[in-house]
Amino acid sequence: MPGLLALAGAWAAALLGTLLLCRLWHSGARARAAALTATVLAAITAATVAVASTTERMAAGVGTGLSRLQMWRDALKLWTEAAWLGHGGETWRNMFRAIQSSPYVGGEVHNGFLDLALDTGVIGLLLIAGWFFSTLRTMWRHAPQLLPSVIVFGLHGAMDFDWSFTFLWMMFIWLGGWALSSPTLLDASADKKHPRFFPQLSPWPQRILTGLFVMFWLGGTAWLAGQHVAAEQQYRLAMSKDTGGAERKVLLTSAYKFNPYRPDIAISLSRTLPAEKAESILVQSLSFSPVSPQLYGELGRLAAQSGRGESAGNYFEQGLALNRFDASCQSQALYWMEQASRRELAAGYAERGRQTAAAGVRIYERYRQLAEEVAAGEERNDRRFGLEEEALRYGDNLRLLAFGPLASEVTRKSP
Repeated sequence: MPGLLALAGAWAAALLGTLLLCRLWHSGARARAAALTATVLAAITAATVAVASTTERMAAGVGTGLSRLQMWRDALKLWTEAAWLGHGGETWRNMFRAIQSSPYVGGEVHNGFLDLALDTGVIGLLLIAGWFFSTLRTMWRHAPQLLPSVIVFGLHGAMDFDWSFTFLWMMFIWLGGWALSSPTLLDASADKKHPRFFPQLSPWPQRILTGLFVMFWLGGTAWLAGQHVAAEQQYRLAMSKDTGGAERKVLLTSAYKFNPYRPDIAISLSRTLPAEKAESILVQSLSFSPVSPQLYGELGRLAAQSGRGESAGNYFEQGLALNRFDASCQSQALYWMEQASRRELAAGYAERGRQTAAAGVRIYERYRQLAEEVAAGEERNDRRFGLEEEALRYGDNLRLLAFGPLASEVTRKSP
């Protein structure tokens, strides 16, 4: 309520001030000079208020301003890897954990231009920019009263993640259509002959083609949405507390058939299957989601349980490279590396067991060094990344298994 009241007061003040400036502008030379002076003073005041209101956000370790600058630097580095065509849809959301230089939380890059550049590259960004400026040009000529709304859409989208929401783009398209249908444009084009997209065809074939296009478009969208909804319903039923083991397996299998592209469904289904079949499903899911650290972690767990320490280490290293600021994933990787080493030693493969433990020690040392760097730095630690107590114990156990005498009293406690 206080924010709404402040907004209403600012709107009323801006409206009255604009009317006053308009009257002064049309009241003579002196009044016009006074209007210009008042406009400049109002602009300076507005800029001062804007800077003052963002000071707290830019404060080191407190606000979000510096975190956004860090995000933008990381996003620019990622963009240079595929500058022209981009990386594809949802690039930042899927890849920011792998490339972030500090443990900030941000599924959105907080910059519409960077988000588009990451997804579609320079070519897509130029197409969007052409569309945007074409809409601005149309409004400037035929509906200038709509310009402020579109300018706000562009400016705020450059500093936040407005453009990630379809509703905002629907509003932008609506404003463009409003400008095109303004009376000024209709009057100016009344005597002109409208060009046809298919000039050689009569209206009926055009309508049929348009209807078919709309039908296939809406039908395909409805079918895809139905698949996703069905998968979500089956998955939620499977994960409910009242579902038994056999029923859960049936529901997860159904959910996977509806949507095999979701890593969480593939992981849940794999835990109800034998090891070989589970690994096959996870590898197939990894081909759909190659930057999913959860899939690598699950494959590492399966490899560790079957006593394949080298494969487990490779999977865990790839997964942690995609999500290195996750303390829980780091600890889980150390635990399963210890378990893999113990299984190999118990099976009589002493050298393999020591090598697996040594690989686990390397993972631990990288984790410890990264935690020390984060603790010593001044960047925001939104993910609360640090060295967990369990990781210290697993690291000590792995050192004993790799370099020390094999003592039976080494703990085997699961996290």
